[in-house]
Amino acid sequence: MEEITNIFKLHFYRNDELHVIDAITRNECERELLSVIKIVCSDLEIDVNILSEIPEEGGFTEIWQFLGKHSGQLSLLIAIIALIYSRIPVENSKLTELQIENLELDNEIKKEELKQLRQKADAKTVEKDTLIKLVEHFEDDFKINWHKSNFYRKLISEKDITSVSFTGLDSNNNTTIPEKIVEREQFSSFVINTSEFPPLIDEEATIDIISPVLKSGNFHWKGYYNKQIISFQMKDLDFKGSVLNLEVDFNTATSIKCVLQQNRRIDDTGKVYITLNKVITVLEVNTSNNTYETNQGKKYKKQRKENPIQLKMDI
Repeated sequence: MEEITNIFKLHFYRNDELHVIDAITRNECERELLSVIKIVCSDLEIDVNILSEIPEEGGFTEIWQFLGKHSGQLSLLIAIIALIYSRIPVENSKLTELQIENLELDNEIKKEELKQLRQKADAKTVEKDTLIKLVEHFEDDFKINWHKSNFYRKLISEKDITSVSFTGLDSNNNTTIPEKIVEREQFSSFVINTSEFPPLIDEEATIDIISPVLKSGNFHWKGYYNKQIISFQMKDLDFKGSVLNLEVDFNTATSIKCVLQQNRRIDDTGKVYITLNKVITVLEVNTSNNTYETNQGKKYKKQRKENPIQLKMDI
């Protein structure tokens, strides 16, 4: 089958007559944009090669050729990218609860919706309603929003850039997707202002103790959790007191059932990683000879049953 070429034009407008852009800004913006394209292609199962042409004058314009076997998919891909980067977010100063949910949960409903949209995207022509639903799906993706945020944050630092636009062209350079312009004063609307992420709370975490702390002080314990070795802070003062008073028997079979809090951040690539593990409350202690529930564990379960929302907020 003959390959079809579609063209994506990225135009950086300047406040002067120069046709230049800072090399680092250009490369970093391209990286963020290509990262989003990669995510969209993966989700929609679109196989594409992207070639970079010689930049045009008029501010600074990047020209990318999209090569693939299905012209409809390529046109759809360019339309999605243009809309993702030009639609002003209603709320984007922080990650929304929906984006967090999409990250944390194995959301079968979302998977099924994407599967149905992908089938419609395989058609030669795609309805406008399908295009909008696809864009809305990707706008709920925290990684896409993070890369998009980085893109506009870098442009904000480039004082000579007055606006940026996204246009789709055919192989004869005829406009197929009208130019979509984002003005400089709108850049900040796309920026996520925090890399903090809500902590993960596992209220029934089981940790096999590898290295307990038997001295007073702010030292980290080590344990085995979810098939990984982790270090963690012991924030249960009652349990720490029991350990220092030699009331807990540690051996190779010792484990604890506990409330584990994992603090998280997002790096520049959109990857979420754990920054700190904290054991908030030890619920049970298991040794080779004995298993018992702690007093604070009993208290926690009682409070959890009586007022689950408030307890979770206190954590």
